[in-house]
Amino acid sequence: MNIGNILIIDDEGINAETIKDTLEDVNYNVVVAQDAAQAKTLIKDHTFDLVMMDVWMPGQDGMSLLEEWMNAGFSTPVVMMSGHAEHKDVVRAIRMGAVDFLKKPLHDILSLVRKILSEQVVYQEQQISGIDFDLPLKASRNIFESQYFKHHLEKNNNNIAKVAELAGLERTTLYRKLKDLGIDKK
Repeated sequence: MNIGNILIIDDEGINAETIKDTLEDVNYNVVVAQDAAQAKTLIKDHTFDLVMMDVWMPGQDGMSLLEEWMNAGFSTPVVMMSGHAEHKDVVRAIRMGAVDFLKKPLHDILSLVRKILSEQVVYQEQQISGIDFDLPLKASRNIFESQYFKHHLEKNNNNIAKVAELAGLERTTLYRKLKDLGIDKK
């Protein structure tokens, strides 16, 4: 039984495979991306409960990807990893929104992953559908509407007519709403 979906973004294959093997041994589902571009594609197509990302990677580095995702309202917890991080890197990553920063090689990864994912469950239970009530109303409404439409699209095989009927909207209004929310209609 799968107990959580984790994305590891690391160009060091041996490191990524070691983490993957450790986590899969206890039934986490783990996907590995070698760089930021591959990670972005995976994030678009899959839902993850945790992202573990290396700081130094070819192409776009982990810090700029973290910043990009956080600026876009990315809600999945991100743990940064590095074998050469300076204190200022750790502070910067946490300020940008990372939930933790690990020094490689990683030790006792299981306890950390369990802790982060259990905190996520508690955090989600304290909110209605993941909505942070400290956000401005429009941002909270967008989170709710995004979850609402994604749920109904998935449940109804992306049948726009059916979802529009359920939502009490005209199809053209629904299309515009999905585009505004950045939801791919597939």
